Amino acid sequence: MKTRDIIFYSECEKIVGTIYLPDDYKAGEKRPCILANSGWTGLNIVYPAMFARAFTARGFVCLGFDYRGFKPSEGYPKYTTLEREVEDISNAVNFMKVQPEVDPNKIGLVGWGVGGAVCVEVAAREEDVKAVATLNSFVNGVRWMRMGMGNDKYNKMLRMLKEDKVTRATTGDPVLRHPYVCYPNIDESGNFYIDETLKKINGGVSDKANGINNGEEFPTPMSSVIGESFLRFNIENTLSKLSPKALFVGHGRYNELHDKIEAEEAYRLANGPKEIYYVEGKHNEWMFDEDPKFVGLIEAMEAFFKKYLK
Repeated sequence: MKTRDIIFYSECEKIVGTIYLPDDYKAGEKRPCILANSGWTGLNIVYPAMFARAFTARGFVCLGFDYRGFKPSEGYPKYTTLEREVEDISNAVNFMKVQPEVDPNKIGLVGWGVGGAVCVEVAAREEDVKAVATLNSFVNGVRWMRMGMGNDKYNKMLRMLKEDKVTRATTGDPVLRHPYVCYPNIDESGNFYIDETLKKINGGVSDKANGINNGEEFPTPMSSVIGESFLRFNIENTLSKLSPKALFVGHGRYNELHDKIEAEEAYRLANGPKEIYYVEGKHNEWMFDEDPKFVGLIEAMEAFFKKYLK
């Protein structure tokens, strides 16, 4: 896989990313392009790079980047919302469609975790996106959060977010908290692949002990405004208007972090070409390059994108 470091802009703020190219790419060619997008705490060096390795091996050009608020991209540090990430990915689409390696008529999106719902929103907005894959994601933020957290934790979070809104409005303090305070059932999945990836970057030392390549622990504390964003975000109406664009829904059959009902609803509500694929696993314990479950998912998406990026 070849790489080219790039910079583009979202709402006038700099975003740092990487264009990933197949080893057999030749100057002057225009290839189908897949933008690989993380969940909200994601880093380009983790899941986008992982998807890029898989898709470039299958002939696609890929883009991965760090959302605003995550170094080395700009933005208020440790502050993001799903709405801001919609803007970031939309601007990434408009950047990529004018890159010399890309066929602007063959652009697709892949979104991991909450990034899947974000990518569906972008696909509906951006005319040049022809197909989108949402992986282990959600449709209705309130339902997802409440089911995953249980009533006690959910209502405790609501009280906390209400207090944090007042703090931000009266003091300017972004209110940094561990991001999983506003996230359901995180212990179900663990950070298997993430931890191993960051250990490699840090010379075999755990990310928790040594920090990641930008000098911060992962997952870094973040503004609790992200929790409010989860509750606001709902793509039910978006899915019903996505046609004629194609939708791929990928989901862990036994996922307890994002309940399977979210995949079922995404597939039911989409009114254009659609496919659904279940991984015989949970959330990300199978997310390794050579894991047969991951390879199976990639092969299903490869067939999907080759079919709809015409």
